[in-house]
Amino acid sequence: MSRPPATPQGSTPDAAATRAGARLVLGLVGALAVAVVSVPMALLVRSEYAPLVGLDEDVTDSAEQVVAGSGPLLALARAVTLLGDPTLITVAAAALATVLWRRGDTRLALYVVAARVGALVLSQGLKLVVDRSRPVFDAPVASALGASFPSGHALGSAAFWTTAAVLALPHVRRPRLVLLGAVLVAVLVAASRVLLGVHYVSDVSGGLLLGLGWAGICTAVFVAERAERGRRVDVDREGIGT
Repeated sequence: MSRPPATPQGSTPDAAATRAGARLVLGLVGALAVAVVSVPMALLVRSEYAPLVGLDEDVTDSAEQVVAGSGPLLALARAVTLLGDPTLITVAAAALATVLWRRGDTRLALYVVAARVGALVLSQGLKLVVDRSRPVFDAPVASALGASFPSGHALGSAAFWTTAAVLALPHVRRPRLVLLGAVLVAVLVAASRVLLGVHYVSDVSGGLLLGLGWAGICTAVFVAERAERGRRVDVDREGIGT
C-alpha cells in the first residue's frame, strides 16, 4: 500500500539551503567511498600489490573449487548474476526512464539516466586505465570479456538498484528495508561474479563501492536541487521528490 506523500511546505531561502546542505552529506559519503577506498584500490590493483593479489587469488581459487563441486550453486550463481548484466540493466534503466518521462516525471527520468550513464562511464573508464586481466582456470565454469577491474556487474547493479529503490521510497512503508534490499541484490551479484570465476574480490568490492558512491552522489545532487527551489526535502518519504 502506498503511503500518502508529505504535504509540501514553503520555506525561507536559509531553511532551504540548510536542508540542501544536510542532504548533501549523502553525496559526500558517496564521494568519500570513491576517493578514499575505490581509487586507492584501483592503484593497488594497477601496481599488482602483492598482498592484495595474493588475497584475490586465494579467494578466487577457493570459490572455483566450491562451485565446481556443486551444480545447484553454479546454477544459482548464473541466475543471480543476470540481475547485474550490463545489457539488461541498461535496457531496464531505459525502460524505467521512458515510463517516467511519458508520465511527465522528467526530473525522475533524468535521475535514472544520469545514474546509469555515469555508472557506465566509471566502469569502462577504469577498466581502460587499470587494464587488469581476469582470473584464469584450466576448466572455467564461465567466461567474460574485457578487463577485470572494476566489475561492471557489481558497479552497475549497485547504482541501478539503489536508484530504483530511491524512486520506490514514497510508495513503501519501510523505506530503509527497501534500500537495504537494493544493496543486498548488488552484493549477491558481486558474489556471483567471484563464484563464477570471472572476477577477483577486489574487482567486485571496488565495483560495489563505486556504484553505491555514484548513486549517493546522484541522489544528493537531485535532493539538493529540490531543496534549493524551496521544496520540502524528506528522502525517507519522498525519495528525490518531483
